[in-house]
Amino acid sequence: MRFLIVSDTHGNRRGIEEAVARQTDGLDGIFFLGDGTMDLFRADLPPGLPVYAVRGNCDYPGPDAPPTECLTALLGHTLFLTHGHLFGAKSGIGGLVRAGIERGADLILYGHTHKPLEQYFPAGEKLCGSILQKPLYLFNPGSLKNGSFGFLTLTENTVLFSHGAL
Repeated sequence: MRFLIVSDTHGNRRGIEEAVARQTDGLDGIFFLGDGTMDLFRADLPPGLPVYAVRGNCDYPGPDAPPTECLTALLGHTLFLTHGHLFGAKSGIGGLVRAGIERGADLILYGHTHKPLEQYFPAGEKLCGSILQKPLYLFNPGSLKNGSFGFLTLTENTVLFSHGAL
């Protein structure tokens, strides 16, 4: 499965459309990590394309707004999606890692900092007072407002993140 990962569009609806259009092999879904949910809702996306979205600190918390976090299971992996502001992402990754471990996640996707990041922790490593039973991946696509986005290629045995730019 192949997913586009987008965060912090801050008015760049066309950037979402362009990132999707570049995927000639197709996509199985989009992970939207907040700060621009109105851009996401207004974007011209392929019909039926699944979208997993969370709202960020700059998104309106109305009745149709997505939640502030999402936990989903795909192909034997547990993904924790959040914008990051509620876990102190601009001060470091400790709060995000702790929240992901508490939720049983092995993939943590977040935004908020506008800085692309990919980090891997192997099984057996001690983090936040826990010994990891499985590898843990942390990924931030950066800000689409600044032209940065990400991808996730996922199988039962493979987790492959990458960054892209408009």
